[in-house]
Amino acid sequence: MKLPHLFSLLLSLPLAAGTTALPAGPEPVMTTTTEDGWELTLGLYGWGAGLEGDLGVAGYTVPLDVSFSDILDTLDMTAMGMMELRKGPWLMQLEGLYLRNSMTGTAYTPVRNTPVQAKLTAQTTRLSLVGGYRIVDTDCTKLDLLAGCVFYDIDNELRLLGRRVLGSVGSGEGWLDPVIGVRLNQRLGGPWSAQLRADVGGFGVSSDLVWQAVALLGYDLGESSTLFVGYRHAAVDYQKGNFLYDAASGGPILGLALSF
Repeated sequence: MKLPHLFSLLLSLPLAAGTTALPAGPEPVMTTTTEDGWELTLGLYGWGAGLEGDLGVAGYTVPLDVSFSDILDTLDMTAMGMMELRKGPWLMQLEGLYLRNSMTGTAYTPVRNTPVQAKLTAQTTRLSLVGGYRIVDTDCTKLDLLAGCVFYDIDNELRLLGRRVLGSVGSGEGWLDPVIGVRLNQRLGGPWSAQLRADVGGFGVSSDLVWQAVALLGYDLGESSTLFVGYRHAAVDYQKGNFLYDAASGGPILGLALSF
């Protein structure tokens, strides 16, 4: 069964005149600084990833095994965005993702585990809100400690197929998980920069485990633009009753940061 996370073109948008690229480089976003020292970062970005794991819909089990090349075949709609507010060493970041996929494959019945043909329509909303404190701040190295929460809202519909549609079942869940993390921005010399980020959470509060790891490499094209490439891997292990979401995804990130 095929269920990718998403793929879209990453663009960074300035908020106002005076916008400059982030000093540490690898954020695929734009930053503007106000007179009282506040920095506001706003960005749109994309992540192309395959997905592997198991999805449970009303007791039916749907195995997922999607390669990066299958993304556009199953993707109906996607949107991603991020906003970060910083003053001095303190920061607050809000990130959002919406994804809708439709695909046809094999599902397994609740009792006898019998394979059946089915069409899955899956909608995923992910919102994360984290606060942070910068513990290292030099010209070359910036290190932030992060803590906050991530909210998932998953809504799935499974249509059982034969010569015609035999019926449909659906299930949905929303849950909130605590997360902690760390983010490193590092200048590598010349136009090159890098960012490493790792988050982990869940801890049995809602999910058994939720985590992600991100690595980005940035190249300054000029004073007003930076090109970013990287990789992101994320996983969620959540189960409640007949609802199951136990899947991991990984894939490339491509971005462009512009300053005005």
